[in-house]
Parts: sequence; structure tokens; C-alpha cells
Amino acid sequence: MNVDSRKTTKLTQTSRPMVSIGLPVHNGEAYLRQALDSILSQTFRQFELVISDNASDDKTETICREYAAVDARIRYHRQTRNRGVTWNFRQVVLLSLAKYFLWTSHDDLMGPNYVERCVTILEHNPSVVLCYSEPMNIDEAGTQFEPGCPLKADLPRPYQRFRELIDLNHNCVALFGIIRADVLKHTSIHGDFSDGDRCVLVELALRGDYYRIPEHLFFHREHADRFTHRHPSRQEQTRRANPHRPMRFVFPHFRILREYTLAVYRAPLSWAERLRCYLHLLNWIRWFRGRFWSDIKFSIIGTGSVPH
Repeated sequence: MNVDSRKTTKLTQTSRPMVSIGLPVHNGEAYLRQALDSILSQTFRQFELVISDNASDDKTETICREYAAVDARIRYHRQTRNRGVTWNFRQVVLLSLAKYFLWTSHDDLMGPNYVERCVTILEHNPSVVLCYSEPMNIDEAGTQFEPGCPLKADLPRPYQRFRELIDLNHNCVALFGIIRADVLKHTSIHGDFSDGDRCVLVELALRGDYYRIPEHLFFHREHADRFTHRHPSRQEQTRRANPHRPMRFVFPHFRILREYTLAVYRAPLSWAERLRCYLHLLNWIRWFRGRFWSDIKFSIIGTGSVPH
């Protein structure tokens, strides 16, 4: 539904939202209207939409204010300077008010009953901390294609989920599922380094079950302007995660190892579960040992300033 075709009188939020949908954005005009229409067309209506605009200099601000003017469920916040990708992801969580939280992106789409289906699962399954659907990729034109390296995290034991999630090759689109906000806010939320999304998925999986809806209800857009395509190396992603932090040396894989270790240490696990997680982590170090050398090599060869 396009905002131009909606009622001109402002829609009101009649009750406290059950779901906070967080949309961090920077220069997202190309797909933003499609994303907003997808959110506002959800069959589940009891939500707020928290938008954090990271100092966009395109038409993002105009589009957001246009939509917020006709729907009181939208809370639009604009930053006066670009605070970095991960800061913006954290910000929408910290501004949220509801029982459940859902990250979404300016270029992704949701099926109309995505939120409703996930909330139903969470309301009837207290052990589930994150509910997500089988994802489908779409390109710039909306053509669908199957994603590579899908995540299968709906496993019964914490150490099994840990083993699946610490891999560096799976996609992280499960993070765009609906999460129990009280659990999320007791994690690192999203660290300002490459794979901060992967690390928070690990933390959540050690604190409760994942539930995967088998239908394709979430549509992840792949296009050339995505952050990970413009900056493919983890070292470069970490440097750019916080554009105002001076950082001469970058060791993302060492940082990921630290976060995985702390996640296991902080999680409410039995000693047996904790031990199994640490054993999986030792195997992870062996599998990815070459990545640690790449960190060292990048910091020796790639020192110097990086344009923001």
C-alpha cells in the first residue's frame, strides 16, 4: 500500500505495542518505500516502527517523515552525523518499548502475515527466544532465488545451536526474526565489528530455543550496494563499523573468538553444556586458524587511514 493512497488523517496508536520493529537506515531511498509498505501492510497491527536515520543525504528523511505523518505507530529519529552501521542497529533496540523486537532493513520485505505468525509462536512457546522464517532472496527487481548457506539453528540443545551458529559461512538473516526484547537487551545487542550480528545470534541461542517457520515469509534483498558487498573483507567491515573511531590495527577474527568465549561464559548453562560449547570452540579455532593470520597480515600491510 503506497502512502499516497492511504487516509490523509493520521492513524493513531490505540494501545501499547506488543512488537517494536526497528529500521536502521542510511541513504535507503531506492527501496525504502517498498520496505515501509511491507511493514505497514502486516496483518498484525499492534506494533511500533522505530526508524533511526543515520544522517542520510538522499530522500530518506523526506520519505520517512511522509509516512510518519499519516501513521502514529512510526517514530522517526534522525542523527545529525553518521554514527556507523552497528551504532544504528543498537540504537533502534535501545529506543524500542515493546515485549518483542524485530530488526528490519530498508531493502528487505516481509510477507503480510510474517509478524503475526512469529508472535503466535512466541506467545505459545515461552522457551523460544527467536522466531524466524525460511528466507528467500530477491534481487533489485524483486526476482526470487534461493539463498546460499542457509542457517538451521532450530536445534534442541544449546551446544548444538552454538556449533551451527559459530560457523563463519552461514547467512545471518535469522537475526531479522522476532526476538524477546528482554533477552536481547541482556546481550551485546550488536557489537561494532564485523560479524556482530553473528555474535548476537550465538548469544541468543545460548539463552533459549530458536523456531524456524518453514514457509518463505521473509525476503532478503541482495544487491551491489549492500554494505558487505561494498566492503567484502571482515577487516574492512570492522574498520567501517564505527567511522569515527580511530583504529590502526584491526583483528576481527580475534574479536569474534573473544565474543564467542564470553557468550558461553555469560550464558545460563550447565557445566556439561558449557564444556561442549568450549570444545566446539576449540574445533572452530582449528578450522579457521588461517583467518587469524589474515588479521595480522592486514594490520601489517593495511595500516593507515580508511575513507569514511
